[in-house]
Amino acid sequence: MSRLLAPPAASWVRRWLAAGLYVGCLAFLLAGNAWSQEFNRAAELVRYRAWLTDFKQDLDRLSDARRPLSEAELDAMFARTVVPGSRGAAFIRQSFARRTSDGAYFPQTGARTLVLDVLDSGIPAGQGGLYPETDPALKVADLTVWYLHVDVGDMTNTYLLSDKHFTPYRLPPPGKLERNAYPFLLMDTHAGALRLGGVSSELWGLIVYLHNATR
Repeated sequence: MSRLLAPPAASWVRRWLAAGLYVGCLAFLLAGNAWSQEFNRAAELVRYRAWLTDFKQDLDRLSDARRPLSEAELDAMFARTVVPGSRGAAFIRQSFARRTSDGAYFPQTGARTLVLDVLDSGIPAGQGGLYPETDPALKVADLTVWYLHVDVGDMTNTYLLSDKHFTPYRLPPPGKLERNAYPFLLMDTHAGALRLGGVSSELWGLIVYLHNATR
């Protein structure tokens, strides 16, 4: 932690920028300006929270598993909250399970607390249209880019404000996918309930950064 501290003057400036970023984002989210008329943030936040509640329940079921699970069984366990065969399903296998040499999966806690902290802080900020999937094996559904405002403390702002990661940090116009601009999830939005289809490198990079910074 100590190696992340900046000199007093730089620290003051960074805190001022971070405060401005937070206030600006909060005002933007609450204002519901004309850009987001097709994305009702209040309604989508309700759907997002319902999805996250169900997702946590599925993670609890995985944690309680007392025998190895096949990939198909793991997909079935999360079928109501994660699109089977998607990048989101791969995210579950890589982040919350451990694969044995014979291809079976066992639960592992690993990044669970940090991932859920980030997702708990999430507020749907806008949508970037359908994700242009290029891998035929992963074209399991039309997935929508959901930009997600996240804030789990000062280190979040340090990451988001860095021009090494975002160029710069900004919420793109509705319906437009821009990389290195804003963290996002891929969501299956066709039914009343949401399902996760993927986690962007922009969001995963933040999770990895927070994990390394707190070790």
